[in-house]
Amino acid sequence: MTAGPASSASGPMQLTLQAAAQIRGLIIEGVLLPGQKIRQVDLSEQIGVSRSPLREALRTLESEGVVTYETNRGYVVARLEPSDLAEIYRMRELLEGELLRSIVKPDKKTLDALVRYNDEMIAAVGRGDIAAVLRSNREFHFTIFELSPLNQFKREIQRLWQLSEGYLAWWWRLPHVTTRISQEHKQIIKALRKYDREALVESFNAHRVSGHESALPLLGRS
Repeated sequence: MTAGPASSASGPMQLTLQAAAQIRGLIIEGVLLPGQKIRQVDLSEQIGVSRSPLREALRTLESEGVVTYETNRGYVVARLEPSDLAEIYRMRELLEGELLRSIVKPDKKTLDALVRYNDEMIAAVGRGDIAAVLRSNREFHFTIFELSPLNQFKREIQRLWQLSEGYLAWWWRLPHVTTRISQEHKQIIKALRKYDREALVESFNAHRVSGHESALPLLGRS
């Protein structure tokens, strides 16, 4: 069967989506830092795509606020002001609170997965593998978000995470962070086991506040 126009267009679009996902990953993992100029030739080689899908991926990320375009510099990783980050965390509080109140009761498989992600996060901290720490932390939270039927909320929450995660890559190197975050995750799991959605929202709020406060020093505030 001959592929139609939609099928023929799917190849370039898929390359663009893959490139955008790879660039987001580099930002989340701290390989590309807030305010850093994106050198397209180097990045093209690094992620293994040609310049055309790379440019389209950067335009996509610009529309999401993940990168910005500056005259005479080109694309740079978006750098947030303290007020910007405060707005993002406030938006997350509102959206995540509504979403968490809509979740279905988690089964044993889901609860076991959350325990595993938390354990993997702790092990990755011990190895100094910050990329793996961030992946496990994200898996932990988004496994919970997937218990909700509110798909538009999930999409917007994902966008807000993508905007702010680059400011947390360094945080895991600070003393005592691992113990505190692990304890907060265990409180979240405890609320889920009881299917106490209000306790879950409260645990998430406390957890989010600590993340916000820890991100501020990277923005030049003590």
